[in-house]
Amino acid sequence: MEKEALSFEKYQYGALAGRLASLEDSARFAPSALEILAGSKGLNLGEEALGFIKGTQASEEGIKTAIQTYAGQFEKKRAEYKPAELAEWYAPVLKGLDEAEVTKILATLNEHDETINSIKEGYNRADYILKAPKGLFNEEQLANAKKTKEKYEKTLLVMQTLDNYKFETLRTDAVDETRKADLKGLASKL
Repeated sequence: MEKEALSFEKYQYGALAGRLASLEDSARFAPSALEILAGSKGLNLGEEALGFIKGTQASEEGIKTAIQTYAGQFEKKRAEYKPAELAEWYAPVLKGLDEAEVTKILATLNEHDETINSIKEGYNRADYILKAPKGLFNEEQLANAKKTKEKYEKTLLVMQTLDNYKFETLRTDAVDETRKADLKGLASKL
């Protein structure tokens, strides 16, 4: 029986494209991530994938628009989940660790029974209060904001770290697609 995909998984290569495009030394792999997004590991567009790929890669603006759209969809859909519900998505990253280490990491993801969106909103609101000009909020509000920020920091740090490694595993696919295209182009010129 095949596992049910998380609703954001089909957009993960769009999010990867966004990460790659933001890094000077990796930006050249972003179009390949979009190609993978259109294929069976992503949106599974089938024959329509060719039009999607040609359209998005027709210009820098097309690539940027596709990245914004699909990275945004990834974030939006993923934010609907609770951190603990991402355990399966993170599983490849946790391979090779001791069971005790995996247990600690998963326990941190299980600390909050609320969506990622709720956690991020709470954290950002608390951060805003703490960074606001002096006198805008009273001492009780500041103390509550500090507690809220501390409450969520560990979970967000764990998710950020796991995300970084998860996207590194996906990056390999984009690099491989770019390698094939580059070497085919080279071979055609020989």
